[in-house]
Amino acid sequence: METKRELRNERKVFIRKVRRTITLVFFVVVFLLWNTYYLLQSDFLNLEEINVKQNTELAEEEIIEASRLITNRNILQYNLSEIEDNLKTHPYIKDAQVTRKLPRTITITVAEREKYAIIPYMGSYIYIDQDKVVLEAYSGGLIEGLPLVTAVEFNSFKVGEKIDIANYHLLDKVMELIQVAKEMEIIEMISEINMGDENNIKLMTFDGVEVLLGQTVDPIYSMVALKEILINLYARDMKNVVVDMRYEGQISVGTRNQWEENQ
Repeated sequence: METKRELRNERKVFIRKVRRTITLVFFVVVFLLWNTYYLLQSDFLNLEEINVKQNTELAEEEIIEASRLITNRNILQYNLSEIEDNLKTHPYIKDAQVTRKLPRTITITVAEREKYAIIPYMGSYIYIDQDKVVLEAYSGGLIEGLPLVTAVEFNSFKVGEKIDIANYHLLDKVMELIQVAKEMEIIEMISEINMGDENNIKLMTFDGVEVLLGQTVDPIYSMVALKEILINLYARDMKNVVVDMRYEGQISVGTRNQWEENQ
């Protein structure tokens, strides 16, 4: 059996080891804290370069301004999640990813919202994206290549948020039509989509063609058929006509006078 003296010696050795370990850990922590403090105060890690990627609608300067990044500030002092939140407050930025590359570079990669349609409202034009988010309200001229969506029953709107309207279900149908029209490459031919009659969405082209889509709208069928019809009308130089697509499997085309006589 171990004597009491041996036990005391072992205890002293153990205590010395614990003290040395605590001392070592203390100095390591102090060293790390000191180095962290030095790096945070050092000019070596000051932000000098901000790279912006995947932007097409917005200028780099506008994105950098939205991020609230400032050069010549220590790069480690920035909270990347906070920068991403700053960017997503911009109505044209749907998503953003911010990465840091030591010693002096931050990269911003954005996913932008795209103008899809224009809604007239009290003398202004409201631009919305595919998700019905208001991108801007503008009182100037219209942007070519975007359809005008009329008869929208507004409750309210705020830039950067989804519009609040009464006939939302009809707008959903209209946005599906616009999506397929873009894919069919006929969107630039469409001047207006009217959703004032719940049972009959109407579409107008720049050539004066009026298209009656009826109550149940199949976007793919409607736009595929419409593209073929518009090509034929253009080849025959026919304008100011009415295309009736209200009845499934039946399409009729006639001049506006002929259509009005048959009503």
